[in-house]
Amino acid sequence: MDQIGPEWALRILGILTFVVTGTMNMFYFQRVPPKPRKRIIELSVTKQLTFWLIALELFAAYAGYWALVFYIGTTAKQIGGTLQDGSHLLLVLNAGTVVGRIITGYIADKFGSINTLAVSLILTVAIEMPLWMTAKSLAPLYVLCTLYGLIASTFISLNPVIVAIHFKDIPLSSVLGMTNMFSGLGGLSGSLSQGAIFDTYDKRMNFTNTIIFSGTFILLSAIATLVLRAHVIKKGSDRRFFQRV
Repeated sequence: MDQIGPEWALRILGILTFVVTGTMNMFYFQRVPPKPRKRIIELSVTKQLTFWLIALELFAAYAGYWALVFYIGTTAKQIGGTLQDGSHLLLVLNAGTVVGRIITGYIADKFGSINTLAVSLILTVAIEMPLWMTAKSLAPLYVLCTLYGLIASTFISLNPVIVAIHFKDIPLSSVLGMTNMFSGLGGLSGSLSQGAIFDTYDKRMNFTNTIIFSGTFILLSAIATLVLRAHVIKKGSDRRFFQRV
């Protein structure tokens, strides 16, 4: 970006996104016929507590998740690193998400999607807040980015599975679209709020309040997931606390 400027950096990113996703779309094929639907928005799901718990969990997770992604480069520079160090940290984080999402699928198959999601969100808070707040060198930041990438992004891959499991009789595309709306709202409002907090309360000198904001919303997402777990168990015939959900 230093060589070509932010405008052309965004243009190149847009072109790469178009080429890669466009190429991938040519290889998609339909496995099962879609369920017929009469409407785009399925308002009937809004009468179910399950839907609102998933929506809350997604909103809170997206509101808190992106703080580290956006500010890891600035953090590295503030503790004596370079812009290149920030790029390397972001690369480690994104590489971790690739591995984490794949491994999460196998773990969720064995222990349940909701169980896996709840544990990953709680671990995210336990990893992010102490490591980020106390980082004085690049080493703990590399540890943070590695663990954060492996664990934190699991909510992105697990939520479509949870929706598909608990809304079997409703066209999946409609419900996913409705839940993804809350993801977008969370991501937008969270990113704007983090920027305002960093400017107003952290004074662009540290990230304490920004980290607290991020951790609080991820913790809220974990609480919503635990309530969802209790709700699903309560609706089922098996009321055991320890079970695959």
